[in-house]
Amino acid sequence: MGHSDSSALSPTGDAILAGLRRTFAATAASHDEHASFPHDNFKRLSEAHLLALTVPRSHGGQGAGLVEAARVVGEVGAGEASTGLLLAMNYLMHHLLGKNPPRHYDEIARAAVEGRGVLNALQAEPELGSAVRGGLPGTVAQQQEDGTWKINGRKAYATGSPIVRWWLVLARSGTDEAPLVGTVLVPGDAPGLQVVPRWNHAGLRATASHDITLTDVVVPAENALGFVSPGLPAAKERRALIEVWNGVLIAALYDGIARAGRDWLVQFLHERKPSNLGASLATVPRLQSVLGEIDTLLLVNRTLIDTSARQADLNSTPDPLRSQQVKHVVTANAVKALELALSVSGNHGLDRANPLERHYRDALCGRVHAPQYDTVLLNAGRAALGV
Repeated sequence: MGHSDSSALSPTGDAILAGLRRTFAATAASHDEHASFPHDNFKRLSEAHLLALTVPRSHGGQGAGLVEAARVVGEVGAGEASTGLLLAMNYLMHHLLGKNPPRHYDEIARAAVEGRGVLNALQAEPELGSAVRGGLPGTVAQQQEDGTWKINGRKAYATGSPIVRWWLVLARSGTDEAPLVGTVLVPGDAPGLQVVPRWNHAGLRATASHDITLTDVVVPAENALGFVSPGLPAAKERRALIEVWNGVLIAALYDGIARAGRDWLVQFLHERKPSNLGASLATVPRLQSVLGEIDTLLLVNRTLIDTSARQADLNSTPDPLRSQQVKHVVTANAVKALELALSVSGNHGLDRANPLERHYRDALCGRVHAPQYDTVLLNAGRAALGV
């Protein structure tokens, strides 16, 4: 799929995605075991011209919308979940920047088109936690007399830290009495930016989501993408756009992980032939019923993801609550589907020689991936009550 081809849904695109999924799956267990970052995966994504999928056509990209982005993230995530997560973040950041391109975006977009650059955001902090829950970031950006910005702070969960070329850093400015919150574009190799290895989670182990410290990091004036009062409409509109794409892409990732587990189970049920049964496990009605329940859960997932992505592509007014709900339902269904698969695969499903237990550990991360279920359900309840 070249960058001039705008459709990730074409037969050619399907074949390429299927090939990438198989290739990524072949090394996924090793990356999980050693918590090693999958550099080769991003080289292959670059060769397939998929890093620039959501870069606007005006900047040399494919200009893809949320439908195509979700499709690619789901297939890539089914092969290797950590690769899918960083790719989702990269797609979201390019979509966001492409709406109102900053001065540096030509360079950023060209790097993506040429396969040299990946974007991600730095929002969470050790003290703040997830920025989705509100509160002011501890990271401070101060404008100097010459117009440059000096940034100091510490960020957590910096997914893709070994290869991210530009970070969108959430920071505060202004005064304590009148704080402003905004985003500053910081090169990944900026002097004063240091990766602090800390990531050692049960799932998504290959993301290299370490901490990052910023000590007197200086960037040009134009790298500040706007500081506003947190309560102003402009800040809320930007947040709504982010939430729509984040919710659907995260849902697509975890749905892809669950589908990978489902596919392993189908193969296992056909290949496993206990001597006391005299036939494959695929012939057992109880196991057929469990697989039917899994496929029904995944049907709900696919319907929610597809309809929400299409609505977002066609409607200029973001619906962040819907995307939050989709993320919540899809991730819950993904975990349940994999729990069902484990319940009928016995020791084989928990054996680390097989991928099912890894898919389950990766899917569990969906429960803590922002927005979390209590936030989603609270927002849904308030919206229903009009309060």
